[in-house]
Amino acid sequence: MIRRTCIFILALAAPLPAAAEFLIAEGGQPRATIIVADDAIPAEQYAAEELQRFLGEISGAEIPVTHAAADAATPNLIVLGNATGGYPGDQSSFGNEEFHLLTEGRSLHIAGGRPRGVLYGVYELLENDLGCRWFTTEVSRIPYQERLALPKLDRRHAPVLEYREPFVWDCYDGDWSARNRMNGNRATLDERHGGKITYQGFVHTFNALVPPEQYFDAHPEYFSEIDGERRKDRTQLCCTNPEVVHLVTEGVRQWMHDHPEATVFSVSQNDWFNYCECDQCAALAAREESQMAPVLQLVNQVADAVRDEYPDKVVDTLAYQWTRRAPKTMHPASNVVVRLCSIECCFAHPFDQCSSRPNKEFVKDAEAWKAVGARLWVWDYVTSFSNYLVPFPNLRVRQPNIQFFIDHGVKGIFEQDVYQTPHGEFSELSGYLNAKLLWNPDYDVDTAVNEFLDAVYGAGAPALRAWLDLLHDHTEREGTHVNIWVGPEARYLNDELLAKGDQLFEEAEAATADDPAALERVKIARMCIDYAQLERTRNMQRALYEVDHSAFTVTLRPDFRARMDRFFNTAERSGFTTIREMNGELATYKQNFAGFEADRTLTPVAAAEVVPQHRGLDYASYEGAFEELPDFAALTPVKTGHASAISLRYATTLDGVGLRFTGYFHAPADGVYTFALRSNDGSRLYLDNALLVDNGGQHKMETQSAVIALRAGYHPMELTFFESGGEEGLELYLEGPGIDYGKISPRLLARD
Repeated sequence: MIRRTCIFILALAAPLPAAAEFLIAEGGQPRATIIVADDAIPAEQYAAEELQRFLGEISGAEIPVTHAAADAATPNLIVLGNATGGYPGDQSSFGNEEFHLLTEGRSLHIAGGRPRGVLYGVYELLENDLGCRWFTTEVSRIPYQERLALPKLDRRHAPVLEYREPFVWDCYDGDWSARNRMNGNRATLDERHGGKITYQGFVHTFNALVPPEQYFDAHPEYFSEIDGERRKDRTQLCCTNPEVVHLVTEGVRQWMHDHPEATVFSVSQNDWFNYCECDQCAALAAREESQMAPVLQLVNQVADAVRDEYPDKVVDTLAYQWTRRAPKTMHPASNVVVRLCSIECCFAHPFDQCSSRPNKEFVKDAEAWKAVGARLWVWDYVTSFSNYLVPFPNLRVRQPNIQFFIDHGVKGIFEQDVYQTPHGEFSELSGYLNAKLLWNPDYDVDTAVNEFLDAVYGAGAPALRAWLDLLHDHTEREGTHVNIWVGPEARYLNDELLAKGDQLFEEAEAATADDPAALERVKIARMCIDYAQLERTRNMQRALYEVDHSAFTVTLRPDFRARMDRFFNTAERSGFTTIREMNGELATYKQNFAGFEADRTLTPVAAAEVVPQHRGLDYASYEGAFEELPDFAALTPVKTGHASAISLRYATTLDGVGLRFTGYFHAPADGVYTFALRSNDGSRLYLDNALLVDNGGQHKMETQSAVIALRAGYHPMELTFFESGGEEGLELYLEGPGIDYGKISPRLLARD
């Protein structure tokens, strides 16, 4: 475990003129008293505790807290809320997170709205006026001051964003979130923190509100009609059906009754396509020039029905993928929040400065939602969900993107990050930077990054800053577009860049050799370089092994073994558990390396006694709702023929499709061959009637490989593939005697 670290900095500023200062402590002795009302809410009581704690850490003095008016001998009062009734303004006018810092006479007022205003006012004072920082749950900066005094204050502030959530594991802690003034659903923010924005049914709730297993058999008309047939599996709702409107309304009303603590209730599409094409839904979508129209009509009807009974509740829906475009004339109801999602975008360039078509289209959609007056929140993305540790050059676009959102009327932002495990690629820095910008969109990014690196990585900070700059400079120079499924094979992650990264992390480790806590954090951060290098090389024979083709022996290279051992030792020691969003358990990922023994002698497989007459392979294409690789022998293909290469161009569709290639692989010479099968979704490679590479299951683009010794000649080969929906890909790579690593050449494929 990494122990909690607090950094104390001696700050000996010139004393303020007595008439202008508000003295809190001097020489380790209190010169002020904190006063909080007897009937203060829990968040105001906690504000007093937090203020006392951190003023004590700053000054070495125990500042007293009282619930009664101080006697005349007390020179200064820090008044929380309306404890004395002396605040000159009207606190009832404050928003629920608004505060006012005001020195008047012998009092410093920290006034604010309920439930979080006073607490946020305390953290504002501690951070902006006294220099405190809460970088991670384990590392803070509390600047020591021998004489603690404040100038005259008169500062009132309300956050521009009503909902602020850095959705990252490392930032779920309630105290960290409150101190950085985040109010998101996932953080453990309780009553003492002033609560939070609480969801019931966070997202993709159609099936939860109208379960197909409960209703479809009796009422297929409740669900999507596609190509003239109602669908039960991977379906959406028929949003124009009045009975569906009734069921969803009653479901939301029940949620509101059962969960009075919740503030937002989601009525949102399932996480796939298959929207309803019935006559009513299709006509409304055509009239409004958006598939959002039927969904928004449903959501508005639900919101209208519950508004009077639950005036403080909000109904939420997604503008996501097929619903992202705003309808032409429809407007969201006043108690509806629309969450606009940026999932298709490039995240290496600011949305409104990027040349990619997805970003240009997203900007148009944001402008359209602003035009219809939506209460708009955003679901944004700041990591690769296929590779939580891949270096992701996204830090520099955070501020311009958040400012773009606010300029387009956005009132809430959810930044989806590495949410399933601690210690994704610079996750704690990512969460901290997001917090600073969600609270203050104009916060200086370099200040945030440099202060964080200095505090968390100590003497290793300059090398890590150099790595982050190198990564971002290189990506900008290359003009590379980066989506949220990017992997270590991305063009911007070339061998030269990663080699420089290795060197910089070596420097950081050397610099922190005498600081065990900082050194451990540097080693955790280095996992991103090690992961990228392992993934780029684990399927490449020349990077893995010293090979003797004549003796059919392979010897694992020591540098690969050292990197592999370092990566898994650090990951397991640190508590890192998940390599990607779907099917990403670290223990499962580690199995990819289980066969890398130091020395192996392989038994060569004899070639078949055949001489195929044609180049290429036979193929068969199948269609169906596949969720795994089927038994193709039991299915009837839609189409068969001859393929000149392994390619998806032979598939009859790209969603709900299966492919089977059969024929022979021609080994030009005796030796050791490496086959790497890359696909989205699942695939398998059989050679000489035995399974060689298993890349099955539903997943994003992923590579699995195997090594085999072959005698020269023809070897029976079968490759199977399926795609359930969304993005797709299929590639087979080869390396062997006289063959450099690359896509398998069509001239090595044969059929009868």
